[in-house]
Amino acid sequence: MRNASQRRPGGDSMTREILFSLALHLAIVAATVVSAPFEIKKSRTYDEIIRVSLISLPSTIPSQAPEPIAIPPALSDVLPEIPIEDPTTTKEAIVKPKKEKDKKPHPKTIGQVASEGNGKEIESPTTGSGSPFQGATIDNVSFNYPYWFTQAFNKIAGNWRNPVLYEGTLVCAVYFQVIRSGRVVKLDVDTPSGIPAFDNACLLAIERSAPFPPLPREFRDEIIGITVPFKNR
Repeated sequence: MRNASQRRPGGDSMTREILFSLALHLAIVAATVVSAPFEIKKSRTYDEIIRVSLISLPSTIPSQAPEPIAIPPALSDVLPEIPIEDPTTTKEAIVKPKKEKDKKPHPKTIGQVASEGNGKEIESPTTGSGSPFQGATIDNVSFNYPYWFTQAFNKIAGNWRNPVLYEGTLVCAVYFQVIRSGRVVKLDVDTPSGIPAFDNACLLAIERSAPFPPLPREFRDEIIGITVPFKNR
């Protein structure tokens, strides 16, 4: 073996450099390890700080006073007062009786006219008992000419046709007016039977019978009105 004097030159200086580098690294590591807790505490301290920014509060807006609510007027102020009359001072209304209209003379039957003319009742198949024209009346009591009625009702009987088959009794009263020449100037149903076909047949019998015989010369009035009841049996 070689002794120490025979070692390579420069070997000691390299060893020193290695040891110095190793010691430097150890020192750096130790410094890092020692200073690490302090850095953690420092960062934690900074992180826990809460930053608060102060903002000025807006100026308070004064609240507006509520608008007053309109109160509707009382009902007594709207409606006018209605005066109430004292019943003790109210005058009783004087009720005047209505004047009765002049009553028309009671219609005279054909039989009455005949009896007044010659003192006998006219026996005619057209106006006698059981005739469909029984109960005929005249509105002019001064017309006392039985022969005229006989001629007139014979014409009506010849033109009368009953188109209705009815088990009961039908009655239709027809009113017509005859002027001096015998012409009919007014014709209508005075009392309907309830069956229009029967009523129309009654009117048709009068129309077909016109004109009637002229009124007698001795008769002073210009018109007469006759009501004839038509019966179905």
